[in-house]
Amino acid sequence: MSKIYSRLFDFLELGDNFPTIIMGVLNLSPESFYKGSVYNTLKELKKVSLEMINNGAKMLDLGARSTAPWSEKISIQEEIDRIVPSMEVICKNIPKNIIVSIDTQYREVAQKAYDVALKFNKKEIIINDVSCLKTDSGLEEFIIKNELPIILMASKRMPGDLLTIDEIIKEFQKTIQKLKLKGYNENNIILDPGIGHWVKEKTHTYDLKIINNLKDLRALAKPILVAISRKSFIGAILDPKNPPKPEERYNGTLSATAIAVFNGAHIVRTHDVNNQLFEITKIAEEIRRNS
Repeated sequence: MSKIYSRLFDFLELGDNFPTIIMGVLNLSPESFYKGSVYNTLKELKKVSLEMINNGAKMLDLGARSTAPWSEKISIQEEIDRIVPSMEVICKNIPKNIIVSIDTQYREVAQKAYDVALKFNKKEIIINDVSCLKTDSGLEEFIIKNELPIILMASKRMPGDLLTIDEIIKEFQKTIQKLKLKGYNENNIILDPGIGHWVKEKTHTYDLKIINNLKDLRALAKPILVAISRKSFIGAILDPKNPPKPEERYNGTLSATAIAVFNGAHIVRTHDVNNQLFEITKIAEEIRRNS
C-alpha cells in the first residue's frame, strides 16, 4: 500500500514520513465536558494559543459549541457570538504558518469565522465537522466554493454514531465520492474515525476496537486525525465503577495516543500541548516506521 501524504497550504506536510502534527484544542464553550480546556476571556485565549504554538502545535482547533451529546444546546447565533471575537484575537496574534481549524457543523458559523480570518489576511483555515457534512448541507457548499480543507468525523445520521471500523470506512467512501463528484479536491480531506461516547450504543469497547483497527483506514489514502484527549472511554477502562473525571485521565490519554500513532494517526487533537505528548508521539511514530 502506498504511503499517505498530504500538503496543506503549501507549507505543512503530513503523512507517513512526517512528524505527527499536534492540534491544540481551544474551547469557547462552558458546556464542554472538560472544563480545563475552556477559555473564558480573550486575554486567556491569546495566552494559551501562543503557549500551544511555542510548545509545538501546528494547528489550533477553535470550537464554540460543545458537541458532547448530553451538553446544553446553544443557538447558531450564540456560537457565532463566541467564535467571531475569538477568531479576531487568534488571527491578530498567531504566525502565518499556524493553521486554524474552525470546529463547527454550520455554514453560517464557518462563514462568519472565515470572514474574520480574511479581514486579517489569514487564509490558512480549515473546517472541522463532527457530523461529516450531515448536519448542514450548506457547509459542504461552503468548503467546495472556498476550496477549504475539511476534517470529516465519521458519522451517518448524527455525530459519532458509527460503531465499527468497517461502518466508518463505508460512510467515508460515500462522502469522499460525493465531494469528488462535485469537484472538490480530495487531497484536502482529513479523516477522524470519531472516537468517543457519542451515542449510548457506543460503549468504550467500540473505541478500543477502532483504535486497534486504525490501520484499516489507510485503504482510503487520507491523513488520519484522532481526538482521544481525556475522553470517557479512558475513565471507563481505568475504573468502571467510579470512572475518573476528565482532569484525571491524562496518563490514559498518553497511552491511547501512543497506540493510535503507532497504528497510523498523523494528527493528534489534544487539550494538552506539551513535551510529554511530543515524546510519546515521536517514539510511537518511529516504532511504526521501523516495524
